[in-house]
Amino acid sequence: MKTSQRRKTALILISMSIPMFIPLLMQMLGYRLIIFNNIGLDENNLASWYAWITALVVTLLYVLYTFKKIPFVYEMQKEVSLFKLIGLLSIIGGLIEELVFRQWLMDLLDSKGYGAIIQVLISGILFALIHIIWVIFSRDMKFLRGAFISTFLLGTLLAIVYLIGNRNVGPCIISHALINVIIEPWLLLAAISKNWKTKIA
Repeated sequence: MKTSQRRKTALILISMSIPMFIPLLMQMLGYRLIIFNNIGLDENNLASWYAWITALVVTLLYVLYTFKKIPFVYEMQKEVSLFKLIGLLSIIGGLIEELVFRQWLMDLLDSKGYGAIIQVLISGILFALIHIIWVIFSRDMKFLRGAFISTFLLGTLLAIVYLIGNRNVGPCIISHALINVIIEPWLLLAAISKNWKTKIA
């Protein structure tokens, strides 16, 4: 694996994380942003046990699916490196994306009178459209359909978890953060290196 490809991937991960970190930093500095009013992780407001179980199943299935479809991501799990540490920044993405695509968007649609199916579909579609950015980095258009379908399925499943949890976003945040930490840095590196199938020695 070329060092330049890792550097480029790390820079992209950092640059994608900075805008998402800004609202979190504002919240930590005392600016109370509405989006953080209820992240569903305090002990008085936890989702039901079955929402957490469903989130765990979604996490496992998506990670295993990714390992099967992109063996490179699986092979890189044993690596311990600074690059993997930088990949922890993707936790921020899991938090912010769930607050936007599940809590904010789905609650907005609900307030406008749209039913659960429409909420789930719109959440999944918009989530997928944002995530086909991987294809732009790889410049390999044949993966566009697969990237769209897989992220649409993930977005849809997380939207269902949100509804199962009675609109508590906590399980979605944890599921998304775990998925990101396990696969995202390697998925982006695979896109940049065009190394979808096997590990480059």
